[in-house]
Amino acid sequence: MWDIFPEKAYFDLHSDISLTLICENDCRTDICVFKYGDIVRKFSFIASAGRSSFSFDAEKLERGGYFVQASFFRKKQETVRQSAFVVGKNDMVMRYGFSCEFTAERENISEEIDGFLRMHIDAIQFYDWAFRHDDLIPTSDIYSDLMGKQNCLSTVSFLITHAHRHGLKSLGYGAVYASGSQYFSAHEDEGLYDGLGRPITFIDIFHIMNISRGCTWRNHIIKEFSKAVAEAGFDGIHMDTYGWPKSAFDKWGKRVNLETEFPSLIDECHEFISMECGKEPLLVFNNVGAWPVEETMKSYTDAVYCEIWPPMTRYSHLSCLMNKCSHGGKPVILACYPQAFRTDSPERALEGELLLSFVIAMHGASQLFYGSIHRILTQGYYPDNSILEEWQEREIRRYQDFFVRFQDIMYDRNMTDVSLTHQDWDNPEYKFSIPSSASGEGGKVWCHIRESMNRKAIYFVNLLNNDDLWNEGKSRPDCVSFSAAVLVLKKAERIWLASPESGVSNVNYTLKETDKGLVLHCDISLDRVAMLYIEEEK
Repeated sequence: MWDIFPEKAYFDLHSDISLTLICENDCRTDICVFKYGDIVRKFSFIASAGRSSFSFDAEKLERGGYFVQASFFRKKQETVRQSAFVVGKNDMVMRYGFSCEFTAERENISEEIDGFLRMHIDAIQFYDWAFRHDDLIPTSDIYSDLMGKQNCLSTVSFLITHAHRHGLKSLGYGAVYASGSQYFSAHEDEGLYDGLGRPITFIDIFHIMNISRGCTWRNHIIKEFSKAVAEAGFDGIHMDTYGWPKSAFDKWGKRVNLETEFPSLIDECHEFISMECGKEPLLVFNNVGAWPVEETMKSYTDAVYCEIWPPMTRYSHLSCLMNKCSHGGKPVILACYPQAFRTDSPERALEGELLLSFVIAMHGASQLFYGSIHRILTQGYYPDNSILEEWQEREIRRYQDFFVRFQDIMYDRNMTDVSLTHQDWDNPEYKFSIPSSASGEGGKVWCHIRESMNRKAIYFVNLLNNDDLWNEGKSRPDCVSFSAAVLVLKKAERIWLASPESGVSNVNYTLKETDKGLVLHCDISLDRVAMLYIEEEK
């Protein structure tokens, strides 16, 4: 019953900051706003019982992420809650969630939006909202999709409108090459065929259509996407693929290589919707299994989005992929569905997700996994989701707050990953007194290092008693202590250690002269994860 969270996905520069408060009763409330570990604003007032709004001006608040802590006092008891908020949209991060329930009977849309705001989601994928994959807009308000799911277009529109009020963007799901059997029967010349001349289908329901330049299907589906933006009110389209086929034949036996056709499809979609709707659409393209991300990230997409499946099973696979995707100069999103929430114990599932979310964030990326109301994805069909327990969601939210609080560091593309070149062996730049890894090996502490000019960020992930499989449940790691030695050019102007569990603390250090130069020594206490930040004097 006690809570605090932002009323918008992000606040414009110089606008008021509005926070939602939820209190069991009237009480004195102290609010502290932090930039990293420094308090930048403080307030004390009487908050009313129930739901209320607290606003303050953003004067002197620069662009970036902020942490907020609320202390609710009642009699002799103090209840502390935390959240975070964003001032000014960071173009290098897109926090993506999902929604998949659009029945006419829905009455909890406000609760769903609250959940997105608590998790700092700023864009929503409306999964399977459409009438048909080849005919998106229904002719009646209440309808069933091809999978039999009940939908209501008024509910879709209301959710979009409500999302817009809170600064969230809405993207309508649209498969780029899937049609129903009825459409295919009337347009067999628009289909794709395998090496035996058979029509290619997916789960025996959808026919895979030819998205090549000049093909009638391409023109058809782009017009459908445009109608979704114009008539349903979406900000853009989530352009889905299934990962297969990668090449096929058209009706006349001509080879079609999809990786060379997808980029032009995206660009043509962007151009057509912009012209027809008078606004640039948000476009997110699903690179299933990270294919063909090298080609599509050069096109008019607003994020580099990859849905991860085997054989990309290890942390090192994700690390290499995110570094590659960062070259697109756009937000990087990994659709990683933590299966342990349906296959393992609640405790191990949570441990796995906390580690995974930190690994993704320390690479400057975000994860699609949360949506609807207290739900999490564990597999590819979004209505088959899992419900989070309250204590699980509380811990996941703590990590999401952390990623917003430090987004100016975690999502700074000027900081370069030097993990594989600046530590271990004869590299004198970074040394650690504990079994460590530069690439996320199991049984070690993962030391992920990014730096730029006089700034260094060292991320620690405790894998000492766990393996390196990202989609498996994990054991709670034991807290460990070790020392770090960092080669610097000047003494540190700022040095602190931060973690989602213990917040921010200043770090005591010593400087020693060595044959390699000036070395900074400090001691680290590591629970699950932590970030050591060093800023040298300029």
